Amino acid sequence: GLVIREGGPEMLSKDEINGRTLFLCYPDEDVPSQADDSEEEGNQPLSMAAACLEHYTGDTIIYVGELFCDTLSVDQAPWGRSSANVFQERLGCEYHCILKMKLENNWLHVRDTLSVWKRSNTCCMVFQGSDDDEDDGDEEVEYKYIPPEEMLPVDAAAPCVAHLL
Repeated sequence: GLVIREGGPEMLSKDEINGRTLFLCYPDEDVPSQADDSEEEGNQPLSMAAACLEHYTGDTIIYVGELFCDTLSVDQAPWGRSSANVFQERLGCEYHCILKMKLENNWLHVRDTLSVWKRSNTCCMVFQGSDDDEDDGDEEVEYKYIPPEEMLPVDAAAPCVAHLL
């Protein structure tokens, strides 16, 4: 059955949590949208969601809230009102979205979605430097590898321009 344990983000480092899905719903609603890695008086990070990512070792995150550039709130733009930018940046760098769906009962002033994120594998590409220039050595660049069956479609259009797709 369902077991709820008391604790903070550090609980996600425990072995019994390994392999579980992390569910975050409006984790940083009361945190300023420009929260960074600085800490408050109690040595707690400003973003609980970012602290969760620091400790989480699993592969799947379910997130409910607004995401970057998908908010109607000018005051909280571009990150939205539900999670801090430091969390969203790390989520986008270390994971890839495999599902994003509209929530049917949104408030008029928000664009919350439910999204599912999977931890990305990385691969390294080496770009060979030019033989003509001694200073131009090989360049090693790390990229996310997203299997084709886990890629979201790129094409999206508002109804007023859908005929252009």
